[in-house]
Amino acid sequence: MRLITISIAILIVMAGCAPQGTPGPQGPPGSSGPQGPMGDQGPKGETGVSGPAGKSIPADQLKKLESFLAKNNASAQEHIVSVDSYSFGFAPRITGFCFLTSHGRIFKLENKNTQVLGESIVYVGKIADRDDFTGLSRIAYGEDIKQYFAAVTKSGMVFTTNDLKSWIQMEKISLE
Repeated sequence: MRLITISIAILIVMAGCAPQGTPGPQGPPGSSGPQGPMGDQGPKGETGVSGPAGKSIPADQLKKLESFLAKNNASAQEHIVSVDSYSFGFAPRITGFCFLTSHGRIFKLENKNTQVLGESIVYVGKIADRDDFTGLSRIAYGEDIKQYFAAVTKSGMVFTTNDLKSWIQMEKISLE
C-alpha cells in the first residue's frame, strides 16, 4: 500500500513538471464586478512645512484704499452712476457722451467732430433736486431725427428730455 501511494505521488509530480505546450491567445477582459465596501480611514498625515510669508500692502497704499472706499460708500457722496452717448443734428453732426451723477447732475464730453473726441467735460444742468439717481439711457428714432433720454432714481422716479437741459418728471414706477 505504501508502494502504491509513493508511486501515485511520483506520477503527480512528474505530470506537473511535464511541458504544457504553448498557451492560446489572451481572451477579452471580463465584466467588472460590484464595488466592494469602503475601507477604514487611514491615519492623519504629518503637517507640512509652512510656506514663505506673503507680501503685505504698504501702509500708505492701504490708507489710500480705505479712504477711497469710505468716500464711495458714503451715502451723501456724489458719484457717477451712468454714461451714454448722444448725437444731435445732421450737418454738422454733434456727438459726445453724457454723464449722470447720483445727485442728478448732467455733464457732457462733446466731440470736436465725428472723428475726434472732445477734450473737456462741461456741466449741462441738473435734472431734479434728488440724490438717488441710478441710470440714464437714450433712444434714437432713425438717423439723428429724434432722440430722447430717460433718467431714473432708486425710488422709481422717471425723468425724460430730448435736449439734456429741460427735464420732465414722468409717472413714478410703483416698486411695491
